[in-house]
Amino acid sequence: MDSNMNNNVDNTTNYNTTDYNNANNNNANYNNANYNDANYANANYTNVNYTNANYNAGNYNMGYNNVNGMNTGYAPSPVIEKPHRMRGVLGALGGALLGGVAWTLIGCLGYVSGYIAILIFILANGGYKLLSKKSDTFGVIVSVIFGLITIIPATYCSFAFSVLKALKENLSGHFTYGEVLMDLPMYMDRYDWWGDFWGNLAQGYIFTIVVAIFFIVDAVKKRK
Repeated sequence: MDSNMNNNVDNTTNYNTTDYNNANNNNANYNNANYNDANYANANYTNVNYTNANYNAGNYNMGYNNVNGMNTGYAPSPVIEKPHRMRGVLGALGGALLGGVAWTLIGCLGYVSGYIAILIFILANGGYKLLSKKSDTFGVIVSVIFGLITIIPATYCSFAFSVLKALKENLSGHFTYGEVLMDLPMYMDRYDWWGDFWGNLAQGYIFTIVVAIFFIVDAVKKRK
């Protein structure tokens, strides 16, 4: 009888111990599962957040406004480069001087062409646009001013060459271009060439102003 009781006690003890161990194992497995699930969830959450952050950053860099993953349809803002007007003024001056050289050379050959006046303006306006990176009404006005001013010394120099040529053909003596250029008003009075001088200037001014009007109108239309 004692032997049976001992066996029952041992069996009961083993059974309880086994159940306790199984319970601990189950709890451990449950905890491990929860821990793994938590880590998995955290990993997914982190990856999702990281991906969303990159996605949003990418959209921000692309210039699109994304709200909750929905594209609002706004296009990237264009980069507007600020014009460099002072550089443009220098470019217009250089272009006008280059055109003035062409006006002088044509005048030295005995020709007067209003198309050269147009060329002066186009070169001045092109020089402004090249250095300022923009064509605007201000550039057109500056080009007109430089064009009108440049024609005066260019015409003066071409008339000095014409006087020098006439002096060498009709008078015996040594004349230099510099001397004639300095004394040109005297020769203009003597030979009554002032009328031709102002006529050449008027022709150049008319062509310059006419073509400038078209450029100004075009610049105003582009601003609207």
